[in-house]
Amino acid sequence: MTLYGIISDIHGNYHALMQVLERLGEMKVDRIICLGDIVGYGPAPAQCLDLVLSYCDEVVRGNHDEAALDPNLGKYFNHAALAALNWTRDQLGPFHLHALSHMKTRIRLGDALLLVHDTPALHESAYVHEVDHAVEAFASLDEGICLHGHTHLPTIFSTPNGEATTESILFQIPTDGNQVVLDPMQRHLCNPGSVGQPRDADPRASFALLEYTSPDAEALFTLHRTEYDIAAAQEATEKAGLPTILAERLSLGA
Repeated sequence: MTLYGIISDIHGNYHALMQVLERLGEMKVDRIICLGDIVGYGPAPAQCLDLVLSYCDEVVRGNHDEAALDPNLGKYFNHAALAALNWTRDQLGPFHLHALSHMKTRIRLGDALLLVHDTPALHESAYVHEVDHAVEAFASLDEGICLHGHTHLPTIFSTPNGEATTESILFQIPTDGNQVVLDPMQRHLCNPGSVGQPRDADPRASFALLEYTSPDAEALFTLHRTEYDIAAAQEATEKAGLPTILAERLSLGA
């Protein structure tokens, strides 16, 4: 059995990331997976990228990471996100940009684990947070378990093997500390929520554990939440001159 720590959507929030990494160390995980969006929104993109490169065994590139490399992608961002993106790009040196550019957008681990930032659908970027979106995602998923982020919401979608429909999909919102059994006779889309900018009205940093043995054995997905120094993260955001809304939303979980 391998115990994976799953993190996503850090968004330059150093205080949240440090607390989550400390928790994962206490949990004695075997490997740490990062599902992207290391940068963007928050005031510590370089520091967070350094931590991810040091601690994570597998890392996929998210859309904010991609936009830090390609200014043309800024047209898809709202005003606050674009302002943060332009600021972020100025904070990253050649080493960090090189690291981002060499990250993959999808990683397959063995026969049954797929890592992506947003959706398993090739050549698409989508938010998978409703059953209709999950139907489209399952149409492109051959693996038993897809770990993804992007929505900043902890969710699990499951469907029996075969064609997925809105009727066949089970939607679950995992809660702190409760294990969810992943049936090997089904396919699953699992989202650990956001480390650095949760949007489920819970401001605590969100991450998950995955206990995985083999494609034909049950896996266990457990969401975890942890407190961190939100006030310090807000102060750092304001000192960086980033839009006020990006600091305010941290205490709202929105």
